Amino acid sequence: MAIVLPISVALRGGDDTPPVDPGTTVITATEFAYSPTRIAVDGEATFLLRNEGAVYHDLRIEGIDDFSLEALPDEDATGSVELEAGTYVLFCSVPGHRDAGMVAELQVS
Repeated sequence: MAIVLPISVALRGGDDTPPVDPGTTVITATEFAYSPTRIAVDGEATFLLRNEGAVYHDLRIEGIDDFSLEALPDEDATGSVELEAGTYVLFCSVPGHRDAGMVAELQVS
């Protein structure tokens, strides 16, 4: 079961990038990878998806249908989700991106 909190999207530009709240996990998307590729969090996770790529990317959690972050190039998207303990796969659902390596492992304690 997952509890999803509101999601926001922000444009970034130059050095005006707003600070990230402590406790937020920043995941950078490029062609075709996430960084970091291994993430550990407690039950509630807040993510900031930072798209530094040239195309649209998203962030999904395998098995959790009601969580998705979406960002165009140079955009950030944030959202929170409460997850049960376990190991999850994060992935980009854009056709071909997951197969190209846009995956990460999420460990929830």
